[in-house]
Amino acid sequence: MNFMSPSAALTEYATATTMTLFPPAIASSFWLTTFLSTGVFVALTAVFYHIFAGRMAEVLSKLKVSVPCGNEGGTKDIRLGRNIRKLIPATGGNVWWQLFYRSASDLSGGSESSGDRVLRRRLTSIGRFSLRTQTERNPSIISFFLAFSNQRGRDGMNMKELEWVWRKRVMDRHERFRSRICEEDDRFFEVCDKPPFDLYAKDVAHPKEHRVELNDRIEHLLTSHLNVRKRLWEAKLSTGPLGSSGAISTSQIESRNLKDKCDTETVALFRIHHALADGVSMSVALGDATDEAEELNHRIMSEIEKRKLSTNLTLVQKIKMALFMFLFYILGGVKALALQGWRCLVAFSPFDIVMAQSNILAGRRSTTWKILSSTNNIKEVAKSISKSATLNDVSVAIVTGAIRRQLVEHQKAQKLSSESKKVDPIVIPSRVNVTIPVHLNGGVLLPGESLGNKIGAFVASVPLTEKEETADHCKASNRFKGVSKALKEGKSTPAYLIAWTMAKFTSDYAPEWFAKWAMRNGNAKSVCVISNVKGFPFKVHWVGRRLEYLCAFLPLPPGIPIGVVVSSYDGEIGFTVDADKRAVPDADRFGEWMIDEFKRLEQEARVSPDTDG
Repeated sequence: MNFMSPSAALTEYATATTMTLFPPAIASSFWLTTFLSTGVFVALTAVFYHIFAGRMAEVLSKLKVSVPCGNEGGTKDIRLGRNIRKLIPATGGNVWWQLFYRSASDLSGGSESSGDRVLRRRLTSIGRFSLRTQTERNPSIISFFLAFSNQRGRDGMNMKELEWVWRKRVMDRHERFRSRICEEDDRFFEVCDKPPFDLYAKDVAHPKEHRVELNDRIEHLLTSHLNVRKRLWEAKLSTGPLGSSGAISTSQIESRNLKDKCDTETVALFRIHHALADGVSMSVALGDATDEAEELNHRIMSEIEKRKLSTNLTLVQKIKMALFMFLFYILGGVKALALQGWRCLVAFSPFDIVMAQSNILAGRRSTTWKILSSTNNIKEVAKSISKSATLNDVSVAIVTGAIRRQLVEHQKAQKLSSESKKVDPIVIPSRVNVTIPVHLNGGVLLPGESLGNKIGAFVASVPLTEKEETADHCKASNRFKGVSKALKEGKSTPAYLIAWTMAKFTSDYAPEWFAKWAMRNGNAKSVCVISNVKGFPFKVHWVGRRLEYLCAFLPLPPGIPIGVVVSSYDGEIGFTVDADKRAVPDADRFGEWMIDEFKRLEQEARVSPDTDG
C-alpha cells in the first residue's frame, strides 16, 4: 500500500470537506478547516452515540442473561442493570457474547408438530434490514441459475442427486439453509434439524422457447414473495436438449464444441431471500457444493494469508497507517456525510418522469444475461485508458453508457408521441447517481465466519455526457475517466461503513416505516445499483457434471429502477440486468448497448494511450 504523508492526507480531506460544508473564506484556513471538520464529525457522533447509548441502556436494564455460578457449577439467570461492567470479569466476557451474538434464550421450546427442540439464531442486522424494507413490488429476493452440460449417454441431474449435493455439502454445513424466520420474532432464525427437501425444491418442465420462458420464470421469482416463515430459499430443476432454454448461449456451445460430446443440459434455478445471505456468502455456499470445493477453499485461504502478510509493517509504517486511518475515518466521514446529504437534497432521476408517463404496469420486470469479454481483456482495456483504473470502473462505465442510450430512446419516443406537448419533457442530465455495494471483508469470508450479510454501499455521481458533448455523441473513454474519478472519490471515504452502520441502527432500533423510508430516500435518487461478484477462477462440477454458466440477478431496491450484477467465471466476465420494465422495456437491448459501449472503449483504448499516469 502506498502511504501519503500525514500533512498531505490531512490537507486533502480537510479541504475537500470544508469546501463542501463551509464558505470559501472559512475553508481557506487550514487549521480552521481542520477544527470545523472535526467538530462537525464529533457533534454528529455524539448525537448518534447519545441515541444509541440511551436505547442500549433501556434494553440492558431489562435483559436477563445466564452467567456461571462459580464453584457451584451450572449457570443462573440475572437481570442486567446499570452495573453491567462489574459482571464482565466474573463471566469472562460471556455476557458480551450473549448480548451481541446470541439471544439470551437461543433454544426455544419444542415445535408443536414434532416435539423437537428448535435452535434459534439471530439474523444479521443487514439481513433483517432487507426483510423490513422490502415492498409489495420489490421483494428482497436474489435469483440465480446454474446451467450444466450432460455427457452423451448420461441422464441429466435428477432430484435425488440435487438433494445429495445440496443437503450434504450446503445444508448440513450451513444451518441458514435449513432455517426459517421465527414466527413470533423476526429478529431470529429457527434452525430445523432435517427438513424435507421437497419443501424447497421440485422438478419442473424444461423451458422450450429459447430464453423467453426462462426469462419469464426469472422475472416471476424476482417479483413474487417468498414465505420466509416456512423457508428462505427454493429451487426448480429441469433437463432438456442442449441450448434449448438459452441458459447456455449458442456462442458458448459453439466455442466449447459442446455438441460433439453433450446432448442435454440441466438448469437449476434458485431464489433466496436476502435475509439469508449476500452475494459473497452465496458464492461460498455454491463453492462448497462443487466437486472442487477443497481446491477453492485452499485458494481462499491463500488469498487470506497474502493479505495477512501485507499487514506485516514496521513500527513507522504502523504509525503512518494509524494516522492515515484516523484521518480517513474522521475527516473522510465528515466528507461522506456532507456529500451524501447534498446529493439527497439536489438529487434528480430522469427515470422518474419516464416511469410516470409509461403505459406499462408498475411491478413488471425486464431481465437478461450476457457474456461481456475475458477478464484479462477487460483489465487491459482499463489500464490502456488509465493505469489506475479497475475492472469495476469498466463495469460502471458501460452501464452508464447504456443508461444514456436508453434515455435517448425514451426522448425519441416521447417526441413521436401525440401527447408530447402535454407532458414534462424527458431530460438527459450530465450526471446521475449510482449505488455501489461494498463487502466489508473485501469479498471473502474469514475463517470461522458464518454466512450472512456483511455489505455496505456508497453513492457515486457519475457522468453521462461531457459538457462539450451531446447526448447523441459522447466519447466512451472520456466518460470512463469521469466514472473512474467518481468511484475513487467514493472509495476515499468510509461512506460504505456509514451506510452499513445506519442500516444496522435502523434495523435494530427504528420502526419498520422508518426503515422503508430510509431505504427509498437514502439512495439519493440513484438510477442504478451495480454489484461486482467474484466467481470461480476455473471450471467446476456438480457430481461430475460441468457447470457451463452461472449468473445471479440483483433484487431491485425500492426507488432504483435498474440493477446490474457483474460476475466472473473461468476467466470470463458476464453480467445480468434486472430492471423495472417501465424504465428499461427491453433488457436484452440494454445489455447489447453495454457490450457496444465496451467495444467502443476497446477501440478508443487502441488509439488513445494513457494520459492519466
